[in-house]
Amino acid sequence: MAAICPKYLEHGFCIHGSSCTLQHIDKPPTPTALQMNGNMLKTSFGNLTLDDISSTPSFIPASHHVIRSEPVQAPLQAPLMPPPTHMEYYLPSTRMDMPTRAFIPTPPHLEKPSADNSTGSELCDMLMYQQSITSLYIESKLPDVEKYYALHPLEPEHPTVEPQGNMYTFSYPSVCYRAYSSVDGCVYTLHRYKNCQINTLETKKILDRWRAISHPNIVTVHEAFPTKQFGDNSFVVVYDFCAGARNFKQLHFQKEQGFLDESLLWNYIIQLTSAIRTVHANKLSCRMINPSKIIVTARNRLRLNCLGVMDLLMGSVLDDPSKPFVVQHQQQEDIVELGKLIVCISCNSISAIHQSNLSKSSDVISSTYTADVRTLLQHLLNKSPQPRKINDLMPMIGARFYTHIERLRVENDTTQNELMKELENGRLFRVLCKINSVLDRPEHMLDPGWCETGERYILKLFRNYMFHKVDELGAPWIDLPHLLMCLNKLDAGSLEQLMLTSPHEQSVIICTYKDIKNNFDKCFNEIFLMQGNL
Repeated sequence: MAAICPKYLEHGFCIHGSSCTLQHIDKPPTPTALQMNGNMLKTSFGNLTLDDISSTPSFIPASHHVIRSEPVQAPLQAPLMPPPTHMEYYLPSTRMDMPTRAFIPTPPHLEKPSADNSTGSELCDMLMYQQSITSLYIESKLPDVEKYYALHPLEPEHPTVEPQGNMYTFSYPSVCYRAYSSVDGCVYTLHRYKNCQINTLETKKILDRWRAISHPNIVTVHEAFPTKQFGDNSFVVVYDFCAGARNFKQLHFQKEQGFLDESLLWNYIIQLTSAIRTVHANKLSCRMINPSKIIVTARNRLRLNCLGVMDLLMGSVLDDPSKPFVVQHQQQEDIVELGKLIVCISCNSISAIHQSNLSKSSDVISSTYTADVRTLLQHLLNKSPQPRKINDLMPMIGARFYTHIERLRVENDTTQNELMKELENGRLFRVLCKINSVLDRPEHMLDPGWCETGERYILKLFRNYMFHKVDELGAPWIDLPHLLMCLNKLDAGSLEQLMLTSPHEQSVIICTYKDIKNNFDKCFNEIFLMQGNL
């Protein structure tokens, strides 16, 4: 009598078809097969419960399921079973008979990249790049400052001279560091200003006002303090760390390049006005809208940096009742500085706003951009006896705001789709961690053979059924969809049956994923409850 084809017995079909030399039957009638009936196993040696399987061989199994020998093509595209005829995605629920599939696909509308939006793979590359920068640890010879250690300079340690003159940006020489916090382990940016004396009491009041601002286009400030760790009277302001960020000066004014696309220009304008609007709504002023203090990260995400430094270093009249109009005057200056910045970006030159270049800059803007850009710049740069508000720019932005919102929604859909994949990865990772906590445990409850008996033996066979498959020549064969499918069905407790065989095919166990899940939960809970009693 020909041997039973394990491929046909397991999946109901065989890739060899009629040429297969093994017997194709729908139900295993052989006396060596084990049939699950509740917790009872019927064998040729009589009825056994799961706890009675103590005489099973204590070898390391290596399943000999014969499968196709062709090379794997696109591991995440075709599971090792006939294609499904209906939706087969599994979500953990009380329905244990719900079918599963191996992976979460990307919706069609997110697969096509566009000029404004990135695909999921580009998003993953961006996040990996940012993570590599954030997690990079560099030994530092710089001293620790308060709770911050491993300081690494992000710019040359010499004062930056602005093209407009010979004054420092904040009237003090400064340098920027990346550092780790010993309190929460996060990475922060430390801005150090050398040789300055600061009123600590006034600093706390100003810092509390700025710390209350939270906006996606503003780098959040956390704390500020004086220090003598650098050998002088330095003042340090701590901000969030933005991995991979570049400032406007590096991005748009360092080399010859074409004029900025108008859609990107309006994107910048919307983000800048949104950040300034939030600052003004909190009765504060930016006082520093400078190309070197505006940073851009991936996806053209723009952030105003170093806000509050002018108030901390130069002093502020935020709470001075004798000078109620000073902040309003500074807010008007913010609007003018915004106009100057847009002129520089539009002309791709930081000197475009100089008085001698204004006529040429106006010609460039008129010939390159639409009339809406010129109207916006006239409103920002022309002096008016009436105080202007940043909200007055909203009608000039017009319907472009809808385009900006639509782009953000697509980015959100892409991010959410990638997050769903990572949720699945995390869930399956937890299942694998639990499986490996149970299997191959050297000793438990003074029983060296604990992992080879009872429910653990079935789990061991299931582990080999997933990971130790070979082809007909005995070579290892990795089938990633098969692994994901098995883990999903195990976590769901599917009622689908599967056949587990010992390495030498001396024993065959037919059970469901639900039976394996029940045994698996029982074994893991046993170990989990014993951990505090050992």
